[in-house]
Amino acid sequence: MNELISCIKNLPKHFKTALQNIWRNGVMSFSSIFAVTITLILIGVIGVLALNVQDMSSNIEEGVRIYVKLDRDIDTNKELAVGDEIKAIKGVKTVTFFTKDQELDKLIEKQGDEGAQLFESYREDNPLGAAYEVEAKDSSKLASISKKISDIIGVKTVNYGGESTQDMVKTLQTIQTGGTIFIVGLAIVALFMIANTIKITITARQTEISIMRMVGASNWYIRIPFMLEGMLIGLVGAIIPIIVLVYGYGMIYDYAGGMLMSAMLALKEPMPFIRDFSLILAALGAGVGLIGSFVSIRRFLKF
Repeated sequence: MNELISCIKNLPKHFKTALQNIWRNGVMSFSSIFAVTITLILIGVIGVLALNVQDMSSNIEEGVRIYVKLDRDIDTNKELAVGDEIKAIKGVKTVTFFTKDQELDKLIEKQGDEGAQLFESYREDNPLGAAYEVEAKDSSKLASISKKISDIIGVKTVNYGGESTQDMVKTLQTIQTGGTIFIVGLAIVALFMIANTIKITITARQTEISIMRMVGASNWYIRIPFMLEGMLIGLVGAIIPIIVLVYGYGMIYDYAGGMLMSAMLALKEPMPFIRDFSLILAALGAGVGLIGSFVSIRRFLKF
């Protein structure tokens, strides 16, 4: 407890020592900062891409529905019975029923004013059948659910976008998973780079560390300046990636009009997304520097 209180009281001195160490080891410090900067830029780009892909994938999954058209000739009781059978299928989340008249209304609405008069004449003898819109709990099960629905008596056609929709969802999920793995890998690389830089610094100052220990300096008293040094290197290395992220993403968002090709592929709004992600980058840089320094100094101290 006394050691902790002493470390807190000497924190300003430890910060000063850390800054002096960074200045004295200018070349090594610069190489570490540069390495962290490049790494965090890559993490920022991949991270922003992965988070946007996650949103796009969710939007596509939420937007995909199985559209079930029923035979025209079946009666109301059979229409409702088909709905009950669809609800009983495992993996079905919601089922929405549309009557024949509602289906005709949707068709008329799509045709506009010119087509409205033509299709309105079919009101008395509606050629359309009722329909169901089915939402699945898991988009990867769309094909199997559609197959089961198509086997129900009274169902005319089943449409869910086909394999192309599922392939798109799977592609986006693969990109997201790959991005996550890549980010973790880059963070580990940054950790080792900072750790090695601090290790070289510590090795060059073994005599100084030995003297400090001989005069009674505690392990934490020796360790904290190095940890703060690593943390500051990480924070300084995060400055340029944050600037690139803030201005770069803002420009891309404005240029693309907030979306790629369709509303389902909408980009995340810059604020507060970029602000929060910038804080994550800064915390990641500081955290990696802190942990890397702790790992490096640990082998030189006895516990």
